[in-house]
Amino acid sequence: MPKRAKEGKPAGKGEKKWWFGIASGLILIFFFLFVDFLTTGRISWSLWPIGAVVFFWVAFALLNKFGRE
Repeated sequence: MPKRAKEGKPAGKGEKKWWFGIASGLILIFFFLFVDFLTTGRISWSLWPIGAVVFFWVAFALLNKFGRE
């Protein structure tokens, strides 16, 4: 039996949860850490892609907050 739609929205087409961006960023960060530690036995090169993920994470959050008109 399908879900009931709330206030005219189709079922399953709601807004993203507040934690979606946080979870996506953390998954990417842990992926880079895991691959780096698995291949080298220590954390070395993964700091650069982690820095890029955090940079875009903050940039998109600021664009969503201040970039809307």
